[in-house]
Amino acid sequence: MIIDFHHHYLPEQIFLARGGVKGQVVRIVVDGRDANYLHDWNYDLDRQLADMDEAGIDLMVLSCANGGESFQEARDWSDGAARAIKAYPGRFVALAPTQPTWGPETLAELDRAVGELGMRGVSIRSQVLDYVPLDSRELWPFYETVSRLDVPIFVHPSRAAQGFAAVDTDWNSNITLTREFDLMTAICRVIMGGVLEEFPTLKFVFSHMGGGIAALWERVERYANYWGPKFWGWDRKESPLSRPVRDYLDMLYFDMAGAEGGMNAVRCALTTLTPDQLVFGTDYPAEFTNKGAEMRRYIGNIRALDLPAEQTEAMLGGTAARLLKLDR
Repeated sequence: MIIDFHHHYLPEQIFLARGGVKGQVVRIVVDGRDANYLHDWNYDLDRQLADMDEAGIDLMVLSCANGGESFQEARDWSDGAARAIKAYPGRFVALAPTQPTWGPETLAELDRAVGELGMRGVSIRSQVLDYVPLDSRELWPFYETVSRLDVPIFVHPSRAAQGFAAVDTDWNSNITLTREFDLMTAICRVIMGGVLEEFPTLKFVFSHMGGGIAALWERVERYANYWGPKFWGWDRKESPLSRPVRDYLDMLYFDMAGAEGGMNAVRCALTTLTPDQLVFGTDYPAEFTNKGAEMRRYIGNIRALDLPAEQTEAMLGGTAARLLKLDR
């Protein structure tokens, strides 16, 4: 089974409420930067399924890219996704969108979305609402709830992440650079900030192969190991972590979207991440101009990697099925 873990969907009413216009492409700008584009592929499930069938993808994991514009929109999205799952049996599962800083009602909504609607996980931004980083103690109640629910957390890039002003340009550096830098930063925060130390059963799935974390990780790990406790502050006598930093990286998962099927990105990821940490993803419908044919070619290129067949099939679907508990 081939599972697309990074597959975007907007119920039609949310598409229209956000300013979408059927038959047109609408540019969405946040803080003066291109954030995303609305077009018919966002809501048209029949069109989506036609592309997936051409690509040979069996199951799509629906998500809302930005975690929801409001608490009510997030509820409405989960309700819409639940209807889509019912209308197309066996083709979709979904991740409930949320912003962990919305307050106590957020946690009750996660219980509803997972327990009543059958959502298979949750989706958040790499910087949650109001640009709160993932290691903020404000998120501890959220992590406690997700740990209890025992579902994965899908981390999508922020639409317009803060703290990267040096990357702002007249060309589209927000989508091409800033989002990837923000993903790498979020990964390091989850590790170095003690999230996995405190909540070791959490299962994070980061977008875009971690934004290039494989190319950066040796440097991060080297300095953490070299300085020891001083890495966390010059006067520190003990590390806040009980295990080597590499152990925490090995606890994370990463989808294979983000480079429009570029195999150099995949090979780079595999220099540091293990095949067991990767799950297939397309970032549909943002990527792959000739959607079905190019996604099929990407799948073929993954299968052509010099890896044991069981590892390849795990990347394409087996690991995602386990994370999503599709056998239950």
